[in-house]
Amino acid sequence: MKIAMINGSPKVKDSASGVILNALKERIGEAAECVLYSTAKEDKQEFMQAVSESEAIVFAFPLFVDGIPSHLLRLLDEVQQNIVDAAPKAMIYAVVNNGFYEGRQNILALEMMRNFCIRSGLEWGQGIGVGAGGMTNAAPVGKGPLKKLGLALDMLSANILSGKDAEDYFFEPGFPRFLYKAAVHMGWKTQAKKNGLKPKQLYGDQ
Repeated sequence: MKIAMINGSPKVKDSASGVILNALKERIGEAAECVLYSTAKEDKQEFMQAVSESEAIVFAFPLFVDGIPSHLLRLLDEVQQNIVDAAPKAMIYAVVNNGFYEGRQNILALEMMRNFCIRSGLEWGQGIGVGAGGMTNAAPVGKGPLKKLGLALDMLSANILSGKDAEDYFFEPGFPRFLYKAAVHMGWKTQAKKNGLKPKQLYGDQ
């Protein structure tokens, strides 16, 4: 079995989507051939090589304005028919992460991916909505605040290997919302300082 894992983050490295796909690949292990591809390369030929003859295609990407990142959306539009021709029996799965705490914030992006499948005639497998995606480097996947992420990827890997579809699944980290919010605010203030701004300037013209 060949599984194409498509990193839809615009980041060249250190993306939450990359962490998620690597953790998923570890769970699949030797049960299938996993081919990783990053859309940050914007290389259509390499993308098609990755998805060609795949029985499953897993897209992982961050939420951008409640939807799919523009570079990935453009790619999907341009290679839609090519995917159908190269992997007509592939089942599509997607894992979307966002900076909000709530995993259900990803619901519209997953609906966009489902509509892509309907338009293409490809089969939709399952979508996973990951809340607080910025925490993917906070601990090993499956441990501490990322325990739920590990369980979600366990479920997803089992569904992929058995060729099953399932209901979309949304979850939040095992970490209190108020502490996550405080950490995010602290991060913004640190970034503002590095860029020569005062925290109050983040809230409008000051």
